[in-house]
Amino acid sequence: MPNHWSTLQLTEYFSGISGTEDEGAALQQAVERATETLEAEVGAVVIDGRVRATWGLGHDQDGAELLPLTGPAREVVLPGLGTLHGSAASLRGSGDDVLVVARQDSPLQAEERQLLQAMAQLLGLVLRNVRTLAAERALREDKEREAAERLRLLEELRTRQRLLERLLAIQGAVSSRRPLPEVLDAVTAGAADLLDGVRVALLLTDSLADGGLTVASGSEPDVAADVGTTRTVLDAAAEAIAAGAVVETTTGSTRLVAVPVSVDGEVGGCLVAVPRAPEGDDRDADPHRGGRRALLTAFAQQASLALTDARTVEAVTLANHDPVTGLPTRALFLERLHDTLAEGGDHIVLFIDLDRFKAVNDSLGHRAGDELLAAVSHRIRACLRTDDTAARIGGDEFAVLLRDVPQEVGVGVAERLIESLRKPFRIASRNVVIGASVGLADSRTHLDGADDLLSNADVAMYVAKKRGASQVAVFEPRMHSETVERLDLLADLQRALSRGDLRLHYQPVVDLGSGHPVGAEGLLRWTDPRRGTVPPLAFIGLAEESGLIVDIGRWVLQEGVRQLARWREDLPALTLNLNVSARQLVDKDFIPHLEQILAAVALPPGTLTLELTETALMYDPDTSAHQIDRLKALGVRLAVDDFGTGYSSLSYLRRFPVDQVKIDRAFIAQVNSGSEDLAVVRSVIELGSALRLQTVAEGIETEDQLDTLRRLGCAMGQGYHLSRPLDADGAWRYLSGHGAGSVPSPRSAPSDPQPTGRRAPDTTSA
Repeated sequence: MPNHWSTLQLTEYFSGISGTEDEGAALQQAVERATETLEAEVGAVVIDGRVRATWGLGHDQDGAELLPLTGPAREVVLPGLGTLHGSAASLRGSGDDVLVVARQDSPLQAEERQLLQAMAQLLGLVLRNVRTLAAERALREDKEREAAERLRLLEELRTRQRLLERLLAIQGAVSSRRPLPEVLDAVTAGAADLLDGVRVALLLTDSLADGGLTVASGSEPDVAADVGTTRTVLDAAAEAIAAGAVVETTTGSTRLVAVPVSVDGEVGGCLVAVPRAPEGDDRDADPHRGGRRALLTAFAQQASLALTDARTVEAVTLANHDPVTGLPTRALFLERLHDTLAEGGDHIVLFIDLDRFKAVNDSLGHRAGDELLAAVSHRIRACLRTDDTAARIGGDEFAVLLRDVPQEVGVGVAERLIESLRKPFRIASRNVVIGASVGLADSRTHLDGADDLLSNADVAMYVAKKRGASQVAVFEPRMHSETVERLDLLADLQRALSRGDLRLHYQPVVDLGSGHPVGAEGLLRWTDPRRGTVPPLAFIGLAEESGLIVDIGRWVLQEGVRQLARWREDLPALTLNLNVSARQLVDKDFIPHLEQILAAVALPPGTLTLELTETALMYDPDTSAHQIDRLKALGVRLAVDDFGTGYSSLSYLRRFPVDQVKIDRAFIAQVNSGSEDLAVVRSVIELGSALRLQTVAEGIETEDQLDTLRRLGCAMGQGYHLSRPLDADGAWRYLSGHGAGSVPSPRSAPSDPQPTGRRAPDTTSA
């Protein structure tokens, strides 16, 4: 047998027996391949004197007939085969582990015995590897079981730790005299969190309601309406209070438990837990199993501690009143609305949302925000009758219940509220101007219950806010679909921002004298996979209203500044204009973030112009003035966008140190008509020249408009006649191909950090 042939056979043999991690499979492969390779009729593998695998034997033969070949014998007689010549090779060079083959024709030659010995040694090596892997696998499985057990114990410890932390937090809140509603909410929320799968409510006896029960706190917003009005729950609670003991009851497939709560040593309420799903659907949610009753009792004791510490019945009633405004909470408002609707009659619900409250709260602090909310509540009550109800629903939202009034009277009250809230408030030694949007829902046309009536008013409020500041909207059923669409659009916009679907396009800004572009304005674009291209007008207002505009504006700044830095490597005189929203301007992190962006790319601040609309400057004038001072100190240039469309344009040029005035496209569109618009454009250009401000015409659509603007002395312009907005690559081709940056911006070098506008003494109220 040639050596190269033996080597090939050994390679194939080793490949065949080493491809498995199972010892039995490896032994069977070994004996099969060895028998076939050596042209033998039978074979076996013997481990520790016991046959572990055979080949070529009948079903009634276990291989014991071949055991003599492991000793001195070299022949065996097998039924049906006769005398066979055999040979054995040790798997480890010596020992009881051997590979045996036997054939009829002739004994194995020396080369064949060497091949058999090599095969046996390879099998021994494979067996050692397989056993090593098996041992390692068993060890790993043992460790994994130990780790799982440790995790289970750790989870139990965490649950106990969570309970301890919840109880300590509640006790700390009681000791520090936190508002009672806050403490009671911590009790119900903590119990629901640890019980997992239940809703928890705290019901207290109401001395003002002939001993009836009111929901003082719930683990979820709708608990008061659902749990607090369910007859089974109220009966179980009343029984627990009367007996001073835990009550468990079952109705159908739902089980609940009520644990009494003491106030000053007497039972004054109870803590109730109700599974979200029927017992048959979710047995783990049953509050009676596995010590859950004891856990609920521990939270009931904390509620008793909090209520007792409150000392007086008046403190208990505060659980249903907002501590900032003194108005009823949402839960109490819904309870009264439910009772009012049950009495019949025609009733109106108003939902009031304050405009620009967040700006006041962020810029002047939470103390000033609370002061403003209290002042708002006084004005709301001053517009109502004594039997009407006003409530603070949450944040800067209020609700009003008008009993027995027609819709037109409700609209009149809403308009009176808006007018009252538009007047300046004196907060933190300064005048603060806010506004309100009001939605109205009428019980005569929408008899859907208290929650739905309030929800309808909320929907109408969003429609009013969409129409503009200080508007009233009356609910119509179609508004639900519109609101859902707006929420869907907002969700898509949030996803677009997070996954990078937003883009910046750039419209070149051209020096009208030379015809060369000197910069560009960054314009936000959104292409949605489902909606296609979404116009900016469809989502910018929604982003502003929701506050998402702050995050979007941060992305626009970062993307625009990085792009400008790349362009300026080849066009060093290039500048960029970016729009800044009202909310973004007053955001406390706006300027620090801008500084980081500029520093990251080493961009001179004077190459960036931030465009502010008059609406943004009006949003919070005092805060805006402070932020603009900081921007000018940083060296960033400022522009007033859409100039001329506001009622106080000139006052802003006097008050704020701007560098550039952008003439609104509405005036440019009529500049050649001989109308008053031509006089307005001429006046703005002359005013800019007198105040050393750059003037930029927006929306240039025709050659005639361009000629007129040049003749009037307008410095710069942009519009479709010059160039449409382009993506980054297209903008680069336009700018580099039209001599961009070959001349500095007219009248002011872009790197000049000094303000060019004039600022008069501040006499405007916020």
